Amino acid sequence: MVRLSESLRPYFAPLKSVYTAGTRAVSPATVRLSRLRGGWLPPGAVTTMEEAARDGGTFTVARPEEVLHRARPAGYPERYPAFEEALVEIVPRVGVLELAGGRVLQPHAVVVTNQNRWLWELCWYFGTTKPRQHPIYTHPFPPDPVEVPGRLGVLATRGDHNYYHFLHDVLPRVAVLEQAGVARPDRWYVPHTTRFQRELLALWGIGEDEIVNSDEVRHVRAETLVVPGLASMVERNPPWVSRLLRSRLVPAGVERVPGRYLYLSRNAGLHNRAILNESEVLALLVPLGFDVVDPGDLSIVEQIRLFAEADVIVAPHGASLANLPFCSPGSTVLELFPSQSMVADYWKMTCGVEGLEYQYLSGTGPAAGTRREQFVVADITVDLPRLESMVTALLAARQ
Repeated sequence: MVRLSESLRPYFAPLKSVYTAGTRAVSPATVRLSRLRGGWLPPGAVTTMEEAARDGGTFTVARPEEVLHRARPAGYPERYPAFEEALVEIVPRVGVLELAGGRVLQPHAVVVTNQNRWLWELCWYFGTTKPRQHPIYTHPFPPDPVEVPGRLGVLATRGDHNYYHFLHDVLPRVAVLEQAGVARPDRWYVPHTTRFQRELLALWGIGEDEIVNSDEVRHVRAETLVVPGLASMVERNPPWVSRLLRSRLVPAGVERVPGRYLYLSRNAGLHNRAILNESEVLALLVPLGFDVVDPGDLSIVEQIRLFAEADVIVAPHGASLANLPFCSPGSTVLELFPSQSMVADYWKMTCGVEGLEYQYLSGTGPAAGTRREQFVVADITVDLPRLESMVTALLAARQ
């Protein structure tokens, strides 16, 4: 979700470019200013976790590089480039970095070595291509770090207040640690503020007494900082993550309920993938037996059960589809997109869910643009005749 007002969202792409260029321009001055009070802004960066380990640490591989092969999804228009490009995809190796005296600096959980260099591989921010474009360089005077004895595990990351990123980026970092055979830390540095964060951490078995809340402690230095890598820094959504989430969070015995048809509403406002003709969509779907649900109104446990029991899901692209790993074999999801502007994120996710069928549908009207910064602020006019045809075929196959 773009966190701009409705009036500014159409200008997201140029505003983002101006912001990153401005940050890079002022960063030399903010680094110098930082020296007046602690010198906490890192003047340089390291590219990889292996390079960071040379600053007094170790790096352990958890998962080697892997090549993913995916089957082409069904949808309209056929063979859309975003899906074609992801039929074969390489996922880089994932590992765990342990740093003596390492720090984490907010905003966006930047890992800094004891040589005052920050880790680009795990900490670059959305839309940036150079280290000095990072938003930390707009904050020359961060607070002094809170000292944490023992081993502190880093789960906080950029985007961790977004449901998708918390579920698919933050939580799997615990499994990365386990896969690397690295000892569990004494405490975790992770946001524990929103309802979904608290509920997911509790379901994952992380208690409040183990948490240093990254929303409250904005700068931390640990005796040993334990940094599990993310499953992927871009939206590759490797299958092991979907399998992990389903195995750990779906209760035993919760299965698909035939005839449980869902339309997921999206209360996001204009210029944020809103459905412009939603009343017509509902007039089509509700008589066919679809229930209208806003997953954001439900607890995490209720959302997990909702998706596990669903037979057919129709939904616009949005964070609620991060729950797709909870779907059961034999279910189907139909994802709705802006006109000629689609991303393969959630299709990739479904490739890790056994027996889940995925379909997609482009909206009508002028093309919204193929770049991600154009896509996220586009709205959707659903192609009603094609939607009716696709849904009718799906339901007929279930008779």
